[in-house]
Amino acid sequence: MYLFLSFLMLCSCGQYRAYQKVVKSQDPEFKYSQAINYYENEDYARSLQLFEDLLVSFKNSDRAENIYYRYIYCNYYMKDYISAAYHAKNFSSKFILSSKKEEIEFITAMCYYLDSSRYNLDQKSTYKAISELQLFIDKYPKTDKKNQINNLILELNKKLEKKHFEIAKLYYDTGKFQAAISAIDNYLEDFPETSFLETINFIQIQSYYELGKNSVDEKKVQRIKEAIFACNNFLIAFPSGEHEKDAKVIYEKLKVIQNGL
Repeated sequence: MYLFLSFLMLCSCGQYRAYQKVVKSQDPEFKYSQAINYYENEDYARSLQLFEDLLVSFKNSDRAENIYYRYIYCNYYMKDYISAAYHAKNFSSKFILSSKKEEIEFITAMCYYLDSSRYNLDQKSTYKAISELQLFIDKYPKTDKKNQINNLILELNKKLEKKHFEIAKLYYDTGKFQAAISAIDNYLEDFPETSFLETINFIQIQSYYELGKNSVDEKKVQRIKEAIFACNNFLIAFPSGEHEKDAKVIYEKLKVIQNGL
């Protein structure tokens, strides 16, 4: 075991010295060939640094496009999606007539998709990803990636749907019933085909009930009336739903309150 570990250390040291020799080399051709070698062997960390140096060395040459192309993919494969997206956009502006432009613009959109946050975090990156994916489809309507991109957009919209569902539910859970009602109205407008349709509507009638029950006298009559109306609509929309029995209980409680006013 000791001999094996010693052998690995020697190999590692040898590779490090060889790489440092390439980094310090003043020969762009040698550095280019080694960068390609590291890249093809999927050593993206090493090839990234070399390509970065080569972008300067070959700035105005025919190889600049190919170097920048691989430099973008190094960032992408290393999961630095923000850097990859930035340079991919720059590539599209710099090499307008490139045969790789569509591919790189797809990578741009994919970077934003892969950088999208979990549903319980800020969703600016998700909105940006949807925008970039849609932009790609609009620009390349005949792309063979259309179905893939549409599925990605659907997935991102599901994430937004879940995010806004949890926000509305949180308003209810924390006793902010008026805010919950408004948030659910907005939610249903934005996500009319939501998979949480019955549940979100039930949370809304719960919010109506709690808001009406706890209102001051001058507002209670109107709010109880609104709550009964919401309950009726719920029972018509979901006559055999998961929350039907609970909705009927709320409705009866509301009628008792109304009759006592």
